[in-house]
Amino acid sequence: QIAKMADGKEKAVPTPLWKTMAASTVSGMVARIPMHPIDTIKAKLQVQVKGQYSSLLEVTRKTFRTGGISAFYAGFPTAFFGSAPASCIYWTSYEASKKIMFKSEVLQKAPSMTHFCSGVLAEMVSCVLWVPIDVVKERLQVQSDLKSTYRGNLDALVTIYKSEGLRGVYKGYWATILSFGPFSGLFLMLNEELKVLAKGHFGIKSDKDIPFVMFMGVGASAGSIAAWTTNPLDKAKLRLQVQRSMQAASSNTPPLFYYRGFWHGLISIYTEEGIFGLFRGAGARVLFQAPSTAISIACFEWIRARLL
Repeated sequence: QIAKMADGKEKAVPTPLWKTMAASTVSGMVARIPMHPIDTIKAKLQVQVKGQYSSLLEVTRKTFRTGGISAFYAGFPTAFFGSAPASCIYWTSYEASKKIMFKSEVLQKAPSMTHFCSGVLAEMVSCVLWVPIDVVKERLQVQSDLKSTYRGNLDALVTIYKSEGLRGVYKGYWATILSFGPFSGLFLMLNEELKVLAKGHFGIKSDKDIPFVMFMGVGASAGSIAAWTTNPLDKAKLRLQVQRSMQAASSNTPPLFYYRGFWHGLISIYTEEGIFGLFRGAGARVLFQAPSTAISIACFEWIRARLL
């Protein structure tokens, strides 16, 4: 944030930690409420191999037909309540990383690289919570497609831990970092750059003067580009996290896919499904990430800028 000194000059000062924690906790939970149904649709599109769903409309119709409105909110409690501490860790890690990196004269001259690296580091730290949240959430979201039978959020967590251990709860940890690390880095880098451009274009000097809608526009633009670009990475990650439940449910039929690791999954998707397979579900991912990142970053920035 920018503070005005006694001599009238402006100087960048670190944002107090409590402001970042408070703003991030609220923003993470608020963004989840309207966007979870789109996330469910995205997960279903990404987990299919070939031809199960032909469009966003079809997966929406089939999901509603088989489970009603509640089917779109499968895994919501885990994602909603988990997003508060996870978002808090994510944003505080990002701000702390920026503060440390900007002490380097070299990185001061390359702010885009600083923002990208800080985003990756923030993802690595917050994945301690995000990965278990994602594993439970995603298995519940696609269990009707993979014929698994979890009775709810707590049952899914307990079942995964009992049958697969801690490794199952953290299934895809490194895959998540390999997919969401670049996404976070790219998103935050673009968000910072676009925010500077927007402030310059409209003659805005302080973040306090940025209207909420501008925060949303910048966040949506950055989130859309980052989401589309990293969709293949996210797809390989998601399939790794759900394939164990698919194997358990498909004892009499061969599983739709099996990957030994992240890179094997990514290469296999390209080999078997082509470039279009890698980007299947990208539209749904953008539909989820654009408004989700817009709401999240707008709430975070707007609340933080106005906290006393």
